[in-house]
Parts: sequence; structure tokens; C-alpha cells
Amino acid sequence: MKIQPSIPNMLPGEKVVLLLHRHGFIAFRFALVYIFFAILPLIGWWYLNSNTTIFEDPTNFGYALVALLLSAYALVWILLFFITWLNYYLDVWIVTNERIINIAQQRLFYRVVSEQKLYRVQDVTWEMKGIVANMFRYGNVQVQTAGEDDRFIFENISQPEKVAQAIMNLLESIEKQVGLDKIAEIEGEFGAKSAEEPKKNNTA
Repeated sequence: MKIQPSIPNMLPGEKVVLLLHRHGFIAFRFALVYIFFAILPLIGWWYLNSNTTIFEDPTNFGYALVALLLSAYALVWILLFFITWLNYYLDVWIVTNERIINIAQQRLFYRVVSEQKLYRVQDVTWEMKGIVANMFRYGNVQVQTAGEDDRFIFENISQPEKVAQAIMNLLESIEKQVGLDKIAEIEGEFGAKSAEEPKKNNTA
């Protein structure tokens, strides 16, 4: 069974169409950086162990100092890794049949949620920059809404061309539905008027 993702202030009849995170290559790139910084202290430990006598006596000051520095380094590494992973995982763009929602995890305890009605979307563009982005098929989707500065940017998401097309398809379906509702409204008004006209003629 597919689990419906939780979205803020979900409207009656609203359904999630797209749930987007940044491409996995972005997470892989972050992981490589953290792996590099995880290996650095091991290299330093090996170098000191091979060229000094610090680790021969666990009771000397040098051994305690190196152990303290490595412990502090490990704690900072774990904290930064956790924050980076949290920002990656909690940054999400949601497209429903009613709205576009951007949930941005700015810092550890700071989240920004912005949303816009789908019918206010005026333009949708997508881009893939660079060889790596084209190779792994990730890029940005820009959604321009009513207003000069009202713009949603889906950053480094997978297959941006398909996401842009899906949003355009939703817009077309909304426009068709609005057109049908408008026709029904006009027909209802004319139907009510035509029903009232015979009554007016009879009373004349």
C-alpha cells in the first residue's frame, strides 16, 4: 500500500501528485566530502604512530592531547554529517492537484514552508547545466507564479523535464475544469432566466 505523505494544511480532496527530493548524486557528492574528512584523522594517526613515540606511552600528555583532539573532531564530524543529511532529507517539494509546496530545512531547528495555488502558476521552465547533470539527468525547475518575485525553484531534482511536463499537464487539466465550470455556470444563469420569462409574459 502506498503511504500518502504528510503535507501541511491538507485540503479536502487534495492529492499528492509529485513528491520531490534532490537527486541522489547530490547526496553522494556530500558523502564523498565527509568520507574524505573521516579519513584525514586516520592518516594523521598513522603518521604520528610511524614517526613519533607519542602512542608508546598512553600516560603521557601528547597521547592524551591527540586522543582529546580526535574525539572532538569525531563529534564535530558526526554533528555536521547529521545536519547535512537532515537538510538533504527534509528539503522537499510537493506538487498536489491544488498547490505547490516548498519545504526548506534551513538549519537544524529552522524550517521554511512556502506554498502557492496551482492555478496561479504562469510559467514553468527547466534546465540541466553541465556534463554531470546531463549524464545523471538532474537539474532545476523554475515555476513562475503571479507576481514578479513569486518563483519556486526545484533545485537539483531528478528528470526536471518530466517534472515540468507533469506540472503543465496539471495546469491544463485545471484550465479545462475551470472552463467547464464556467460554461455550466453560464448555462445555469441562462436556464434560470429562460424559466422566469414565461412567468413574466403570463402576468402581463
